[in-house]
Amino acid sequence: MRDRWTAADGFDAGAGVGMAEEAATLLVRNVSHRYGARTVLRGVDFAVAEGSLYALLGPNGAGKTTLLRILVGLLRPTEGEASVLGYAPHALPPEHRARVGYVAESVALPGSMTLDALEAFTSPLYPTWDPVRADELRDRFRLPRRLRIRRMSRGERMKVAVLLALASRPRVLILDEPFTGMDAVVREDLVQGVLSSVSDEGTSVLLCSHDIGELERLADHVGVLDRGRLVVSEPMDVLRARFRQIDVLMAPGAFVDPARLPPHWLAAARAGRRVSVLVTDHGTDDLEARVAEAFPLAERVDVRRASLRDVFVGLARARLGSGGGR
Repeated sequence: MRDRWTAADGFDAGAGVGMAEEAATLLVRNVSHRYGARTVLRGVDFAVAEGSLYALLGPNGAGKTTLLRILVGLLRPTEGEASVLGYAPHALPPEHRARVGYVAESVALPGSMTLDALEAFTSPLYPTWDPVRADELRDRFRLPRRLRIRRMSRGERMKVAVLLALASRPRVLILDEPFTGMDAVVREDLVQGVLSSVSDEGTSVLLCSHDIGELERLADHVGVLDRGRLVVSEPMDVLRARFRQIDVLMAPGAFVDPARLPPHWLAAARAGRRVSVLVTDHGTDDLEARVAEAFPLAERVDVRRASLRDVFVGLARARLGSGGGR
């Protein structure tokens, strides 16, 4: 199994640290972490620029939660270093820590409080707390002010957590699976709240989610973490331009040997007569001619720009095919 895809493979995991480091509000450099003999992060590098949204993808067990716990100061990396607003996360001065918002899927809120009471309790902790912003978010999220939090739905409780994070006008916002189990309307409310903070306040957002569809329309930059390694990190527009998805309907009885496909055609998958392939070098020569040569018995061939989901699934298949697994 390869530890890291090279640029020749169509991936560049180091692209996220190409920006000037002084422009990054959140920076991860060669971070590794071990729990005893078990290594869960391996040399991770990326940066989040001011006012940008970085989407972090990865299967369960990839190391995402450990990385986020390092960034909020709950863990220290075994090797390498991380910085938030120019400081090691565990050593953030109080005035800077107050400018970092963190919302996790498992957020715990005091069930006996109403939203009014919780805002009154929370606001003195943040010098930048903005009551007007809190009112705007409360209206946008359609949150009841006097209902005890224990009686709120899960979606309402997550909205409360996001309101508390955004009303403090953070410079950095870290979101860990905020959309899990939510219906489309609730997700849209949260998305619009986060986007308004990015556009109006210049907030830097690191968003970890399995909801790939939401990430594709939100993110400026995307990273894919797999078995503790960052195997992709690049701007969303570069990623979209780089990949093509080929979907083929083969003639009855026709056979395709994945081993005979070009080396940059990743993750060939077959289901009955249908074959799908992720292509990473579509711009280097005549893709149409190469497709015709690879699938001479095809009844129909569709070539389209790959979605983020196509890239994520294709990369996962390619990694497993190269000797990975769990």
